[in-house]
Amino acid sequence: MTTEPHYLETLYKDLALALGDAVWAFARIEWLVYEQLGRLSTDRIDELVGDMNFRHRANILRRLVERRATDEVKRERALSAIQAAEALSDRRNIIVHNPWRIWVDLNAKEFMTEIQKYSNREKKVNLDDLRKFAADAEAAESALREALGAL
Repeated sequence: MTTEPHYLETLYKDLALALGDAVWAFARIEWLVYEQLGRLSTDRIDELVGDMNFRHRANILRRLVERRATDEVKRERALSAIQAAEALSDRRNIIVHNPWRIWVDLNAKEFMTEIQKYSNREKKVNLDDLRKFAADAEAAESALREALGAL
Protein backbone atom coordinates (compact mmCIF):
# COMPACT_ATOMS: atom_id res chain seq x y z
CA MET A 1 0.00 0.00 0.00
CA THR A 2 1.37 3.40 -0.96
CA THR A 3 0.46 6.53 0.85
CA GLU A 4 0.41 10.05 -0.42
CA PRO A 5 3.32 12.14 0.84
CA HIS A 6 2.49 14.52 3.66
CA TYR A 7 1.64 18.06 2.54
CA LEU A 8 4.74 19.47 4.22
CA GLU A 9 7.01 16.91 2.53
CA THR A 10 5.61 17.87 -0.87
CA LEU A 11 5.94 21.55 0.00
CA TYR A 12 9.55 20.99 1.04
CA LYS A 13 10.44 19.43 -2.31
CA ASP A 14 8.56 22.05 -4.33
CA LEU A 15 10.01 24.88 -2.27
CA ALA A 16 13.59 23.57 -2.43
CA LEU A 17 13.38 23.30 -6.21
CA ALA A 18 11.77 26.73 -6.65
CA LEU A 19 14.26 28.43 -4.32
CA GLY A 20 17.16 26.77 -6.10
CA ASP A 21 15.83 27.81 -9.50
CA ALA A 22 15.31 31.40 -8.31
CA VAL A 23 18.78 31.74 -6.80
CA TRP A 24 20.43 30.07 -9.79
CA ALA A 25 18.59 32.26 -12.31
CA PHE A 26 19.73 35.46 -10.61
CA ALA A 27 23.26 34.11 -10.14
CA ARG A 28 23.47 33.80 -13.92
CA ILE A 29 22.64 37.51 -14.20
CA GLU A 30 25.32 38.37 -11.65
CA TRP A 31 27.92 36.29 -13.47
CA LEU A 32 26.99 37.87 -16.80
CA VAL A 33 27.48 41.34 -15.29
CA TYR A 34 30.97 40.30 -14.13
CA GLU A 35 31.81 38.96 -17.58
CA GLN A 36 30.60 42.10 -19.31
CA LEU A 37 32.43 44.42 -16.91
CA GLY A 38 35.64 42.66 -17.93
CA ARG A 39 34.78 42.74 -21.61
CA LEU A 40 33.63 46.36 -21.84
CA SER A 41 36.39 47.89 -19.72
CA THR A 42 39.99 48.61 -20.68
CA ASP A 43 40.90 47.96 -17.03
CA ARG A 44 40.15 44.82 -15.01
CA ILE A 45 37.08 46.37 -13.39
CA ASP A 46 35.54 42.92 -12.96
CA GLU A 47 38.33 42.13 -10.47
CA LEU A 48 37.97 45.46 -8.66
CA VAL A 49 34.23 45.23 -7.99
CA GLY A 50 34.09 41.71 -6.55
CA ASP A 51 33.08 42.91 -3.09
CA MET A 52 30.45 45.39 -4.28
CA ASN A 53 26.76 44.64 -4.23
CA PHE A 54 24.87 43.96 -7.43
CA ARG A 55 23.42 47.46 -7.78
CA HIS A 56 26.87 49.05 -7.68
CA ARG A 57 28.22 46.62 -10.28
CA ALA A 58 25.16 47.22 -12.49
CA ASN A 59 25.67 50.97 -12.16
CA ILE A 60 29.27 50.66 -13.35
CA LEU A 61 28.11 48.48 -16.24
CA ARG A 62 25.52 51.12 -17.13
CA ARG A 63 28.23 53.80 -17.24
CA LEU A 64 30.41 51.64 -19.48
CA VAL A 65 27.48 51.07 -21.84
CA GLU A 66 26.70 54.81 -21.91
CA ARG A 67 30.31 55.55 -22.93
CA ARG A 68 30.41 52.81 -25.53
CA ALA A 69 30.62 54.13 -29.10
CA THR A 70 27.67 52.37 -30.72
CA ASP A 71 24.34 53.28 -32.21
CA GLU A 72 21.63 54.66 -29.94
CA VAL A 73 19.18 51.76 -30.42
CA LYS A 74 21.71 49.18 -29.22
CA ARG A 75 22.75 51.38 -26.30
CA GLU A 76 19.16 51.95 -25.15
CA ARG A 77 18.38 48.26 -25.46
CA ALA A 78 21.36 47.41 -23.26
CA LEU A 79 20.45 50.09 -20.70
CA SER A 80 16.88 48.81 -20.58
CA ALA A 81 18.12 45.25 -20.01
CA ILE A 82 20.37 46.44 -17.16
CA GLN A 83 17.42 48.26 -15.61
CA ALA A 84 15.28 45.11 -15.80
CA ALA A 85 18.01 43.10 -14.06
CA GLU A 86 18.29 45.75 -11.34
CA ALA A 87 14.55 45.63 -10.75
CA LEU A 88 14.84 41.89 -10.12
CA SER A 89 17.53 42.44 -7.48
CA ASP A 90 15.00 43.83 -4.98
CA ARG A 91 12.84 40.71 -5.36
CA ARG A 92 15.91 38.50 -5.09
CA ASN A 93 16.92 40.17 -1.83
CA ILE A 94 13.51 39.46 -0.31
CA ILE A 95 13.83 35.82 -1.36
CA VAL A 96 17.32 35.19 -0.02
CA HIS A 97 17.42 37.39 3.07
CA ASN A 98 14.11 36.54 4.71
CA PRO A 99 12.78 33.28 6.13
CA TRP A 100 10.10 31.07 4.65
CA ARG A 101 7.15 30.96 7.05
CA ILE A 102 4.51 28.28 7.40
CA TRP A 103 1.47 28.82 9.60
CA VAL A 104 -2.20 28.01 9.81
CA ASP A 105 -4.64 30.76 8.91
CA LEU A 106 -7.45 30.01 11.31
CA ASN A 107 -9.90 32.20 9.40
CA ALA A 108 -9.26 30.48 6.08
CA LYS A 109 -8.57 27.11 7.74
CA GLU A 110 -5.54 26.45 5.57
CA PHE A 111 -1.75 26.40 5.65
CA MET A 112 -0.14 29.65 4.62
CA THR A 113 3.37 29.49 3.21
CA GLU A 114 5.39 32.48 2.10
CA ILE A 115 8.42 34.62 2.60
CA GLN A 116 7.71 37.90 4.34
CA LYS A 117 10.18 40.74 4.52
CA TYR A 118 11.15 41.39 8.15
CA SER A 119 10.88 45.16 7.89
CA ASN A 120 7.74 45.23 5.72
CA ARG A 121 5.35 42.29 6.15
CA GLU A 122 3.35 43.49 3.15
CA LYS A 123 6.21 42.42 0.86
CA LYS A 124 5.58 38.72 0.40
CA VAL A 125 6.72 35.93 -1.89
CA ASN A 126 4.85 32.64 -2.22
CA LEU A 127 5.72 29.52 -4.20
CA ASP A 128 4.09 30.81 -7.40
CA ASP A 129 5.96 34.12 -7.00
CA LEU A 130 9.23 32.19 -6.68
CA ARG A 131 8.54 30.33 -9.90
CA LYS A 132 7.64 33.57 -11.68
CA PHE A 133 10.80 35.23 -10.36
CA ALA A 134 12.94 32.40 -11.75
CA ALA A 135 11.25 32.70 -15.15
CA ASP A 136 11.61 36.50 -15.12
CA ALA A 137 15.29 36.23 -14.17
CA GLU A 138 15.94 33.72 -16.96
CA ALA A 139 14.29 36.06 -19.47
CA ALA A 140 16.21 39.06 -18.11
CA GLU A 141 19.53 37.20 -18.33
CA SER A 142 18.82 36.23 -21.93
CA ALA A 143 17.84 39.80 -22.89
CA LEU A 144 20.88 41.23 -21.10
CA ARG A 145 23.24 38.74 -22.78
CA GLU A 146 21.80 39.53 -26.21
CA ALA A 147 21.78 43.32 -25.72
CA LEU A 148 25.30 43.53 -24.30
CA GLY A 149 26.64 41.11 -26.88
CA ALA A 150 25.42 43.43 -29.64
CA LEU A 151 27.60 46.30 -28.39
